[in-house]
Amino acid sequence: MARGFYCLFDENEQLLIDIVQYFFQNNITNISLLKLKKELTISAYQANIACKQLSTISDNNEQFSFSFEKSRGLTLNNVTTQTIVLLTMLLAKNSLNIKIFLNDALGMGGLRKSFLKKAGISQSTYYRSKKKMFYDLQQEFPDQKMNNEIEYRALLQHITFFFFGNEQFPLKESSKQVHDMLNFLILNWQLKPTYAEKRQLSYFLVIQLLRIKNKQMILGSEDDLLTRPSNSYFARTKDYLSKSLGLTEEQAYHEALFFNAYIMTYNASPLTNQPLFKRKNEINKVTNQQLKSVETNLAVLDCRHKFPIFTERLTKLNTQTLSPFFFINTYLEQEAIARFMNSYPVICSLAKSFIRIRQKVGAPSLSLQSLRQLFYQYTVLIFSELPESVLDDQVHIVADFSVGNIYNRFIQKKLVKLTGSNIVIDPKITKKTDLFISDKFYPGIKTEQITWNCPPTAQDWHLLKSLLVSFHSKINNFN
Repeated sequence: MARGFYCLFDENEQLLIDIVQYFFQNNITNISLLKLKKELTISAYQANIACKQLSTISDNNEQFSFSFEKSRGLTLNNVTTQTIVLLTMLLAKNSLNIKIFLNDALGMGGLRKSFLKKAGISQSTYYRSKKKMFYDLQQEFPDQKMNNEIEYRALLQHITFFFFGNEQFPLKESSKQVHDMLNFLILNWQLKPTYAEKRQLSYFLVIQLLRIKNKQMILGSEDDLLTRPSNSYFARTKDYLSKSLGLTEEQAYHEALFFNAYIMTYNASPLTNQPLFKRKNEINKVTNQQLKSVETNLAVLDCRHKFPIFTERLTKLNTQTLSPFFFINTYLEQEAIARFMNSYPVICSLAKSFIRIRQKVGAPSLSLQSLRQLFYQYTVLIFSELPESVLDDQVHIVADFSVGNIYNRFIQKKLVKLTGSNIVIDPKITKKTDLFISDKFYPGIKTEQITWNCPPTAQDWHLLKSLLVSFHSKINNFN
């Protein structure tokens, strides 16, 4: 079944997502009812009902091009990631499960009694659905403990943004208040969020607003993530939240700290600084040990001084992983990581050492799935911010065929298309050359050689790819 927050959908809604994802992942436009039943391990009745529902959805929504006939099977045209996102939002809007979840967590839909009446369900149905959703969340995200109000709010932000983030939050009666709060806080803290960051920030504020107004869940001193700040920006935020949300000065103080911690973690306001975090010593310890790993394994002196931007962004990522706001709802499969490790062994070995250092901290603990995603974030950071000259894990290739330069340029262009293989195409042999490719074998050349046909065969390309994996394995001389 579909993974992640899709666990909050009922089985039928999850099946609709599964079917569309199957089309996307297998790059198909049509499937018979019999094959669909077999591939998704479902009954003929389930397959038939789901196909009819997808066809009905398409009839009522021009964004989708779905059709179903028993004789021809199910046809889904132009399925992209955007198709899945739009279908997710559409299903969430009409999902009884999601409505129950939002009512229980945020008070959306009114008081429990009026909600039950409007939804046409009993209280026992409400509680069974609620219990199953929270059980499924715990199974899907074992590192999300929801032990306190801050952790619960953080998870609620991620859930609501996942289902509704591509449009305004479905909260018409409070939209102006959220809009005004957002504008004040951006101006006050001199934030410059991107469009996506601004949308996430608005969802953060919606959760804060609804937990206070509808659930009367207000933060206290035990929830403070920062030491006491002393500046006019923070004071103005506290006063604004007090008036806007009807809080006492003490309540507004803790709520303002919560907001301040969030923007420090993600939005990097120029008016905030990492030392305010109560966990600053742990953040610095993890970062320093990781920088030491870079220096040791890449033979670099004074990493902080030599790579200040890398250091800053590594510190920011570690600040996130040690905060209640850190959450990953993406799924990078083990096969994808294996391919990346084959092509970028030095980067991946370094990222592994970063993970080991982060794991020693413990809280908040990270599940195997979250660690896998964090590993990928570390690799992307290393790949983006450390120079290739330091990493030195590229395979240098020279292609020089006897038929001449025109053919050489043709082969070079073909080699460049080996995306993900982490190779450099050089014009001539140098001391850095790892592999020489030609239509002839030259005993005088001391570097590794492979001999290809003109044009190369499928077997020639296969041999090259195997050799690249071998080269990268040799380059990977530390763990």
